[in-house]
Amino acid sequence: MPIRRGKRGAYCEHAILIQRGNKQILIDGGPSAEELSFRLGERLPFWDRTIELLVLTHPDTDHITGLVEVLQRYRVGKILTGGQDGGSDIYREWRRLIEERGVERIIAQVGQQITMGQGVQLEVLHPSDTRWEERNNASVVLRLTYGNFSLLLTGDIETEAEAYLLARDVKLRSTVLKVAHQGSNASTSSRFLAEVKPMFAAISVGADNPFGHPGNEVIERLQEVVGEERLYLTSEDGTIAFITDGVKLWVKTND
Repeated sequence: MPIRRGKRGAYCEHAILIQRGNKQILIDGGPSAEELSFRLGERLPFWDRTIELLVLTHPDTDHITGLVEVLQRYRVGKILTGGQDGGSDIYREWRRLIEERGVERIIAQVGQQITMGQGVQLEVLHPSDTRWEERNNASVVLRLTYGNFSLLLTGDIETEAEAYLLARDVKLRSTVLKVAHQGSNASTSSRFLAEVKPMFAAISVGADNPFGHPGNEVIERLQEVVGEERLYLTSEDGTIAFITDGVKLWVKTND
């Protein structure tokens, strides 16, 4: 089961493709429709024009833009979102296409289970009914499990949402952590890392991005937990693929 992250050079790629056999879940789409379409063309066989589930963690343009192109080019089974509304033109086009194509839209609820079959399962950990002033903190957070392997997908949550998850005693420990918010210093607190205890971590971030991500403090904290060799950045490693049979884990990069 391959799980792929991002691509080097794009400002903030934000696209995660989970594949199991001929089933796919695509989480976020990044800021470039052209780049995402090209990458999906590389990963999916030419005859497979169906993506079983799209997940939009939150409606910022750097997460939603590529997904609009996916709705235009592929048959989409269902869409999972956190229920936030966006104010951008690209968000309005996203909603128009969903309605035009009659795609079922599901609002994420804590505890929801999404199965891909053969033991692959996603669980919704966040958001809850709490109202968040900062939209990033309302990102959909998912935990994928397959055998002994687990992956925590954190969207763009910041330390406030991390503290909320810790207070709710949610099961966070995971083999791989998708680091939140491009490695911003506003996320990935020491307490959160101590609970997740990842063996590997991946940061989806563009080279020379204007925000200075990832933060040096976050890099230092991550290296203390996973080590320098098990911390991957799309800005340095290109596409990152985590491949597992539920027992062993292989990591491939396209640097």
